Amino acid sequence: MLHIESANLRVWLAFLFLLSLMIVALLLGSVHVPLQALWDTSSPYHEVIWQLRFPRAVNALLVGASLSLAGLLIQNLVKNPLADPYLLGVSGGAAMVQLSVIITGLSVTSLTLFISGFLGSILATLILLKLSYVGEFRPNKITLNGVVLAFGFAAMISFVLATAEGHQIKSMMFWLMGDLSFAELNVLMPLILVAVIIILVHQSRSLDILARGELFAQKSGVHTKRLNLQIFIVTAVLTSMAVAQAGTIGFVGLIIPHIVRIMVGYKHRQLIPMTVLVGAGFLLIADTLARTIMSPIQLPVGIFTALIGVPVFIWLNRKV
Repeated sequence: MLHIESANLRVWLAFLFLLSLMIVALLLGSVHVPLQALWDTSSPYHEVIWQLRFPRAVNALLVGASLSLAGLLIQNLVKNPLADPYLLGVSGGAAMVQLSVIITGLSVTSLTLFISGFLGSILATLILLKLSYVGEFRPNKITLNGVVLAFGFAAMISFVLATAEGHQIKSMMFWLMGDLSFAELNVLMPLILVAVIIILVHQSRSLDILARGELFAQKSGVHTKRLNLQIFIVTAVLTSMAVAQAGTIGFVGLIIPHIVRIMVGYKHRQLIPMTVLVGAGFLLIADTLARTIMSPIQLPVGIFTALIGVPVFIWLNRKV
């Protein structure tokens, strides 16, 4: 009981810390703004804060939360600590379609990129589902099929890059490394994310049991086939949204679940909200660095998730 209360306290502390990070992200940038500008509507910085930085910060929160939660689920599904959301090959499908849209040379909006990326992700998900469904849905086939699918999409992406015009390469490379500078607020993302969190918390006990092994879950009365399929679909949707919104951002879905398990243990009732908060905060920190460290030049956020993620992963590997 004491451990559960302690875990809940950590979740609330993480929420308060995330609010602090949000304020810092709104204040920092190529132009540093005073704190009172946040509530002063007559401030000359009002437009910079609420029309430029706020949408980008919210997108960082949503994408970070989606990727970290997808990472938690996929690691439970395939029982592999090295699994991350991109194992499904979803990111390759999204990137291939998005880059194909960019190479057309037509006027591309953030909504166009999101819709095309989401459709590409869904296409990749359906292909992987078909490959992994042999009479029944088999999680053990996801890893191999996902890796093969990712290699196939990587070849297609290389072809698109090789045939692209020189002035298009930079925007494509930014998107492949993860970029939040072009994204606008998306109403669907927070709605879907909240719905997913509610569903997963409701099924937290079943997820706890499944994490102990397929056979144990079956003996405990968990309908493993149905639960595995639900996890797969939810993971695919979360990853599709994140990639469609911000490109391929590495390490978030890989390291955040491991960090959170150290913080609150293995109970999904605490794991799920903490993973969302820590993942959101991690990507917000990385994006703030991407905007400010070489200001006014803006760098792809994926550079900083990798620079932070590699040493953290090595530390986690030594710790566990």
